[in-house]
Amino acid sequence: MIILDLEWNRGYDKTPLDEILQIGAVRLDRPGGPILDTFCAFIRPRVHKKLNRTAKLLPEVKASLASDLDFPTVYRRFLAWCGQDRDFAAWGADDLDILRQNADHWRLPPPPPRSVTDLQTAFSLMLGTLQNIALWRAVEYCRIPESFTYHNALNDAMYSALITPWLSRESLELATRPRWTLRYLLTPCPVSPGRETGPYSSLSAALNAKASRRGRCPVCGAVFFIQSWCFYQEGTYYADLHCRRHGHFICRLTLVPGGKGGWRGRLDVPVPTSSLLHDFGLAQQGETHLCRGGRRNRRRRRRNNRKDRNNHE
Repeated sequence: MIILDLEWNRGYDKTPLDEILQIGAVRLDRPGGPILDTFCAFIRPRVHKKLNRTAKLLPEVKASLASDLDFPTVYRRFLAWCGQDRDFAAWGADDLDILRQNADHWRLPPPPPRSVTDLQTAFSLMLGTLQNIALWRAVEYCRIPESFTYHNALNDAMYSALITPWLSRESLELATRPRWTLRYLLTPCPVSPGRETGPYSSLSAALNAKASRRGRCPVCGAVFFIQSWCFYQEGTYYADLHCRRHGHFICRLTLVPGGKGGWRGRLDVPVPTSSLLHDFGLAQQGETHLCRGGRRNRRRRRRNNRKDRNNHE
């Protein structure tokens, strides 16, 4: 396993690049195992002319400014150092994305991870929360001696490696998934029967109808009205159903044409399988239907009415 950490500069100019200033990494044979090897290289910035406030405070920023290495050189050395290791980990979900972003900018091949584990998420799961926990707080919690300065890429990678013995196999497996899926996977969802709705005169009427929007928590049966639907594919819509007592669930509405041009639907709260989460993720990136009877639209109408009254006055 390669545990990676980066330091970067988000410039003030118009170039949309978080320019990497340092790459640090350690190699483990397994999570919780000893550190077998390390990688560290400072990169002289070539894209942004100025450092932002955060980058100026990095303890090793002078080493980056004095370096004679550019990103393509360091990146190729890093890939050669990784060798055949394809399991990556980092404290947080940003580092691999930023490494890809820099590789794309310099027209280099993307990093080749087989799996990416978010150690920050794995540690949060061990504590029973989905809140992001700072690396220094995790080190303090685990009573690891603070022998190195933070915000040095190699030091932070080493601290992350020293935390891995605290992480269970289950938390590490869950931490390879997109973070947004965890709130559905961690909520026990019993199998519940679906409910038929309709017929309705039009597709819009079917989506806006109270019966179509009346979702129930599969645990306690509490009723929550859907405010918006995410379109997945023809006839299938998804929404987030949040019960304050029992967590988040996925609500699915399936609509099919009925007789005489009408529409019939089926509303259910399915158990969150990998395929369901994949479909729901795609739906969230697509079109959204704001329900006509939803709270958001009522608030918007009230604001517009107030503006109209003020304009008349």
